[in-house]
Amino acid sequence: MMEENMAAVEQASSEPIVTEATVPQKPKRHINQQKLQDNLWGWAFCLPLIVGTVLFIYIALVMAILLSFTTYSSTINGDVWAFLGRMFSGEVDKNGLTVFMDIGPDGAMRSDPWRWYRFIFTDKMYASGDSVTVGSEISTMGATLFNTVFYAIGIPIGMILSMFFAVCMSRDIKGGNFFRVLYYLPCVASTVSIVYTFRNLFNASGVINTLLNTTVPWFKTGDGEQLLGAERGVDPYWVQGTINKCIILIMMIWKGLGGTIILYIAGLSGVNASTKEAAEIDGANGWQIFWKITMPDLYPVIFYNIVTSVIGGMQIYAEPELFFPTSNAIGGSYQGKPNLFTSGYVALIWFWGLNATTSPGSQTINLGNLQTSSTSFQSLGAAYGMVLAIIILVMTLFQFWLDKRNNR
Repeated sequence: MMEENMAAVEQASSEPIVTEATVPQKPKRHINQQKLQDNLWGWAFCLPLIVGTVLFIYIALVMAILLSFTTYSSTINGDVWAFLGRMFSGEVDKNGLTVFMDIGPDGAMRSDPWRWYRFIFTDKMYASGDSVTVGSEISTMGATLFNTVFYAIGIPIGMILSMFFAVCMSRDIKGGNFFRVLYYLPCVASTVSIVYTFRNLFNASGVINTLLNTTVPWFKTGDGEQLLGAERGVDPYWVQGTINKCIILIMMIWKGLGGTIILYIAGLSGVNASTKEAAEIDGANGWQIFWKITMPDLYPVIFYNIVTSVIGGMQIYAEPELFFPTSNAIGGSYQGKPNLFTSGYVALIWFWGLNATTSPGSQTINLGNLQTSSTSFQSLGAAYGMVLAIIILVMTLFQFWLDKRNNR
């Protein structure tokens, strides 16, 4: 009997124990109505910005890239979408024009997508074409890019001045908030009013000449006036043009100080006070504390100001055009052109892409049997814009490369 019981126990122990597997059920996710409502409101407020960015930046960028390789003109080709459709189908419009049409040296039509980019690097104008001036034909792209880079001189000058004023105003002094508001006022003032004020300051009978007791011709319109340099046979672009650019440079530095000062004051408030106190205890003077402690803590603000200032400076347009209107442009081979003495590179984008009432300039744009002396070419303006975009991209990437290299 005992042997049978032992055999039954051994048999039972040798059989596998089968247990029913139970799958754990996921708990039902409770929807937080308040959080859902907050998310919906957040997306609702972000939606206009998202739609605007996609529509007016990304889609516009793609269209500009495509148009820069074509011969599109709104006054000739009409609907831009239908025109871009012909870019891939190879069809012609009612005027018999193709997307890439150009006229070769032999007078025959040919397909040339790069025609506008060659035009950009070869187009030349007279910077001073009046009968009372002496000038030479110069590259429009080179002159306007030089003007733009000249204005960029104000970036380091403005940063040094704004740093100085920010350090002064960050101290615990009476009236500090008043001076902060006072220095920031030019940033919110109208650009037109600022230009009007500086034009009056630098007039021949203005405040500057009155204080200096001189009659320096700070700026001239070139409308029958003798430009500086012309009387000695020197190209006024390098004499009168430099003086004109210096006036705009002074105005831009003054106008931009306030915004940079506010950023530096905010950065100075985040400098580690305990580290400064420890340095003072160790015998460091104020100059050493500024360079060894304050400046490293301010580096993110400085880097941000440099990047944004360079990007904004390369796109300068309003100040030179308001100070020296194109209706009174100094010289030039056709009416209404950018003032090569002072205009920035963006003026060429505006002129060729949006100005539909002026002639195309020193190089006649030939589209077969059509006269193009009174039309704008959005494709040429787009090509100028693409060149500027590449320049800004390269400069920005170079700044980030330097930043990464310095942080190693």
